[in-house]
Amino acid sequence: MARDTLLRLLPAVAVAALACGQAGGLRAEAVVVASNAPGYTLGQLLPDGQAVRLPEGAGATVLFANGRLLRLRGPYDGVPDAAVPSGRPPAGATADDRFVQTDLGAARALGNRLDGALDRALALDPSLPGTYCMRAGSPPPLRRPADPALDRLLLADADGSAGGPGGSGGGGGQGGGIPIAWTAGTPAPWPPSLPLGHGSEVRVLRADGTLLGSLRFHVVEASGAAGMAVGMAAAGCAAQLGAALAALRDAALPLDLSVTAERGPAAAYRPGEDIRLQVRTDRDAHVYCYLRNARAQLVPIFPAGAAKSAEVAGNAPLTLPGERMPLPLRAGDGALEVQCLAAVRDLDGEMPGRAEPFRPLSDADAARLDRTMSGLRDGEAASARLALTIR
Repeated sequence: MARDTLLRLLPAVAVAALACGQAGGLRAEAVVVASNAPGYTLGQLLPDGQAVRLPEGAGATVLFANGRLLRLRGPYDGVPDAAVPSGRPPAGATADDRFVQTDLGAARALGNRLDGALDRALALDPSLPGTYCMRAGSPPPLRRPADPALDRLLLADADGSAGGPGGSGGGGGQGGGIPIAWTAGTPAPWPPSLPLGHGSEVRVLRADGTLLGSLRFHVVEASGAAGMAVGMAAAGCAAQLGAALAALRDAALPLDLSVTAERGPAAAYRPGEDIRLQVRTDRDAHVYCYLRNARAQLVPIFPAGAAKSAEVAGNAPLTLPGERMPLPLRAGDGALEVQCLAAVRDLDGEMPGRAEPFRPLSDADAARLDRTMSGLRDGEAASARLALTIR
């Protein structure tokens, strides 16, 4: 790989979307599967007809209920529509809009993977109070709490009865509740004497009958894994859905990374002016950034030292300079370019400049950087670059 590897690699920014066709018209609710775009988070619902606005260098991945995937790249401003062929503007786009819309086809091959991830997401820990989604006609299995002190729990209707309507107390109730029968290594089935419906509330009690919390339920009527995912997002179960969507994202989509200037992509800087950048990934990753100066030298700028962590949270802005890189970035007398690499694994031992940030790499270290990048497998890393105009 040539010395200018980082210069040639394009920014990895993507949005995947899924459109749902139903009798009586095309519905376009979608759920965000991955994002490095401000304002779009994992598990977020995109209502039917809502415009998506992505700045240059940003993107988000969304899933529609019929299983089709649609990839968008910023700059983008329009209503995503999986029925529109790739390369044609979406509804609401004008002739002046720049956009990339790529139809990735149906996600049927991923159905089993998403089904399994949803099964795990729908199995709930009863020691964690909250609002949960469940499949219509399928009460959720119960995962054993990690805390041994919560190993003996009881379930009861919101009115305190141990059984179904009328407080029958069936199912072996004790102390006003039904004990959960854990089986080693597998979730416990929901007690059949405690039926669930949309809006049901169930009290969770400790073994001595004291209240631990309440579980509230939304019933989602949907066919297929993608429809279930969109239905859960619409019901407000984004947190419960997040792990399943993250599993789909990590299996189906490569890591994405963006680097943007606070003043926008067309900004020009005078020598001596401060430069502020934002770096975002679409999932937790390890990030390494270099500045190519006017002498074509690569200068490591993040992480700012061997003791500093390279880990960043998914879709959380890393600001440079900022708390994690306190030294200022200022425009010089010639062209500047910021080049970042993100990886799903820790590359600290392979990336040159970790111990000596803000010092140009030697020719040997620059060659080592190329070797590291050429040795990374597809999907486990992404790179992005940002050219800065100096006038």
